[in-house]
Amino acid sequence: MTDGRRRYSPSRLKTYSACGYAHYLAKIERVPERQAVWFVQGTSVHEGIEAYERSSRTLPLGAAEEVFVAAWDRELAAAREAQPDDEMWMVGGRKKLAADIQTRFEIGRQQVADYIERHTTQDDLQPAELAPAEPAVEVGFELDFGDFSVLGYIDCIMESRSTGALMPLDWKTGSKMPTDPYQLATYGIAITELTGQPVEWAAYWDCLNNKLVRKDLKIYPKEMVGNWYRQLHNGIQAGSFLPNPGDCFTCTVRPSCIFGA
Repeated sequence: MTDGRRRYSPSRLKTYSACGYAHYLAKIERVPERQAVWFVQGTSVHEGIEAYERSSRTLPLGAAEEVFVAAWDRELAAAREAQPDDEMWMVGGRKKLAADIQTRFEIGRQQVADYIERHTTQDDLQPAELAPAEPAVEVGFELDFGDFSVLGYIDCIMESRSTGALMPLDWKTGSKMPTDPYQLATYGIAITELTGQPVEWAAYWDCLNNKLVRKDLKIYPKEMVGNWYRQLHNGIQAGSFLPNPGDCFTCTVRPSCIFGA
């Protein structure tokens, strides 16, 4: 940070708004965090889908699956090295870690296959090309809000062939779609800043249920989005980290939290 400004991200805003104390433990105290196979699954599915979209939807399924498997092996090894204690791993249901690893590997591979089956070169929605012959995948951005900025990466910017409208698309592999507007609203503002084109809609691709989940962005102007991050910035500067215990099962810092339910 050569200019001394704070940098934030949609994920950091989401963490802080969900539970300020969890944010404090993870980002300020940097306590040991729990791992989960669903983190590995998410990254690996993203890389498989990303490779397919970067190829302008010409990459064969087998090649996309190879990308997924390579990412899985790399991410799982890194996660195991970072957290070798099996007791510090979150698993779904009552599974053992080994069973969860195998189950999620198969689910993740199928999610890549399902995405490719549902997204062809004949669809109205195609990855936009912000630069010639370069599909808009993993598009980086930085929004300037004066004494701080917001940065991140958009999974994919889609363009409607019929209308020319642009839309951020985020790939989600979990069982629950986000209910807050922070990520997609930020992406919409970022696309407008990058292209000058208003963005009215965004979407998640729900990999578990293999469907598009659209979100209306017209109610989230830049002033509102900027104010969300202003509150995050001011709260961190003031040392305000209020706990919000309740939905603690998937909290990575739960073992270190005195409020953990």
